[in-house]
Parts: sequence; C-alpha cells; structure tokens
Amino acid sequence: MKKMLLVINPNSGKAQIKYRLLRILQVLSSAGYEVTVYPTKAPKDGYEYIVKNEGRYDVIACSGGDGTLNETVGAVLQYKGAKPPIGYIPSGSTNDFASSLNIPKGMVRAAQNIVSGRLFSCDIGIMNNSRSFNYVAAFGAFTKVSYATPQHLKNMLGHQAYVIEAVKSLTALKPHYMRICCDEKNVQGRYIYGMVSNTESVGGVKGLTGPGIDLQDGYFEVTLIKEIRNPVDMQLLVTAFLTQAFDRCERMYSFKTRHISFESQETVSWTLDGEFGGEHNKVTFDVLPKAVDFIAAPKNA
Repeated sequence: MKKMLLVINPNSGKAQIKYRLLRILQVLSSAGYEVTVYPTKAPKDGYEYIVKNEGRYDVIACSGGDGTLNETVGAVLQYKGAKPPIGYIPSGSTNDFASSLNIPKGMVRAAQNIVSGRLFSCDIGIMNNSRSFNYVAAFGAFTKVSYATPQHLKNMLGHQAYVIEAVKSLTALKPHYMRICCDEKNVQGRYIYGMVSNTESVGGVKGLTGPGIDLQDGYFEVTLIKEIRNPVDMQLLVTAFLTQAFDRCERMYSFKTRHISFESQETVSWTLDGEFGGEHNKVTFDVLPKAVDFIAAPKNA
C-alpha cells in the first residue's frame, strides 16, 4: 500500500479542514493510500516534520494556505534522495499558486485531484541561495498585507480581509531606491513595489506578472512599479488595476530573467509566498528549474 503524509494547518481558511477531513481521508484511502495526518502546531513545525521523515512516504500532501505549501516545498527540497510528488489541498484565502496549477478550490475536489491528477515539474525560486519560494517574492506596497492581516479577519472575511489591509497600506506608500541587475538589463530608480514571480496571478489579480506565463520554462517574471510622484501617477496606477491593462501603464513594467539581484542602501522588507522573508539591503534570486513535482489537474480538467 502506498503511503501518504498529509500535513494540515488546522487554522487556515476559516478552519474548514475540520469539517472536510473525514471525507478527504475517505477519498485518499479509497485510492489505496495509507494516510498519516500531521496537524501543524506552530510555524516551521510541518517543515521540520517533513524533513525528519524523508523516505517514509510516497506522496507528501498538505492543506493550508500559501505559507503551508511554502514550508512543504522547502522541506522536500532538503531531501538528499528521491523527492516525492507534492499534493495540495488549498484552504487559504487567495491560493494564487493553486489557481496556476488549476487545482480545484473545493477541498474534497482537491483531494480527488491528488489521486487522479498528473505530475507537473515546476520551477522553484531561491533567495540568497538559502530560502525557497513557490511563486512570488516581493517588496514594497501591499507586501505586508498577507502576513500583517490578523488571522481572525482572514477567517471571517477571507479575501476581503486582504483588500481591507491593502487599502489601508495605500496611505503609507514609501518608495525604495533600488539598483537591479540581471543578464537582460540593469536599472535603478525609486520603486514602490517589485516582485519576482512564477505564477499566473498574485493576490487574485491576473495579468500583473505579464504575458506568456510558463511555470516550467526556467524563467522568473519580474514586475516593477515606479514611484508615485503626484495624483496623476496614482490615477494611472489605480486605473491599471481596475482595468487590468498593466501593459499600458507607464508607471510599471515587466520582463523575464533567470537570475536577478536587488541592492539598496537601506534594509527593505521582503515577503516570500506571502510570509515575512526578512529585511535585506541586498538579495539575489535564482531559478531552480523543474525542482519539484506537483500533482496538478489533468490536462482535460
């Protein structure tokens, strides 16, 4: 019998896992899996458990938000031997990466996807040769929203909680002077937002990362938003978000690269998959091509 580890964040997404867990286990068990359930108790708890149990499971699955998936992928990347495929049952408030893989939003349907889906070898990002991220690393406006939003608001309001915090952050936009270097171009200037991504949507917004997204092409998408200097600039940016015509907004631009560095005189806060990624005045990002296998939706789904 095949063995599966299911790591769950019991507090994620209005704590809905407690109402769905039995049905999820029935789906997985009926497909021939012996399932071990591990509820996380604190940040990094799931990560440490997965690392400690290398080689014991044929599939590593997790249920939670983007942070739970980040820990799961980071742990599997530490394996010295074969890396088992990763199944995901999203239960967070936005779940951008799950959407990019066409994983169903319903938790029981996502479990069914784990037993019937296809393997999808996906690029993973690495910051400063140490910490991984699945789909986005970012600095500037809105980046504190995901980890600064209180859990009780996430549970009550879902995605609306992020919108509330994002609107509040507009009053405190602070540009950062950055020197940005990669093989494709070197630029410098004052930016209110920058991100390095491998996803079709960020914060539920599609198109922000540019056209032609391929999660296994060995490239990041980089998006930069320039300093807001006056009300006209603000209106251009707001219009771009309302219409999602980002390619026509002169205050922002996107490009692709395999390796990129950001340097500033002051320390800047970064987020990785919506979790706090530390404060740095110099960071580098590299692509790990097709580093892990996710269980994505079947091609005909």
